[in-house]
Amino acid sequence: MLMGYSGIRPRKDAIMCIRSHRDPPARPLGAASWTLAHDFGSVPVARALLRSHLAGWSMDDATDDAELLVSELITNAVRHAPGPVRLTVWLVDGFLRCEVEDRHPAVPLLPDAPERDEGGYGLRLLDALACCWGSDVTPAGKAVWFELPATATHDHRIAHCCA
Repeated sequence: MLMGYSGIRPRKDAIMCIRSHRDPPARPLGAASWTLAHDFGSVPVARALLRSHLAGWSMDDATDDAELLVSELITNAVRHAPGPVRLTVWLVDGFLRCEVEDRHPAVPLLPDAPERDEGGYGLRLLDALACCWGSDVTPAGKAVWFELPATATHDHRIAHCCA
């Protein structure tokens, strides 16, 4: 799969956040995926679905940040892309990976400086809270993803986040 992003975005305090291959990690059987309507009403629906699923995985430590970031990505997808949006979540090597797919081919770029009333705040939150994030070009558009430590005790600064 081609990578269509401005680069993997490691957290500023991450010691190691490298990708050893060019394809996204395989989705295990435990992955959950939902197709959401192209509507801003999908944002609270996505948050509720995510919260419920993460509770089943006993992932209370990551839920608040994951909900916030997913809501930002869903909002961006509804605002900038046509058609339905897909949210997929799974666990990979001790990290929660959340991915939002839409039908717009343009990949997100983190603005150099915040512009008043120009947006980009969702990507700034993503850059600040996720241990790493990026986007992949898909046949239908793109998938924007992020990873968070699955537990608070998982030290993402020395882990191989996004490896």
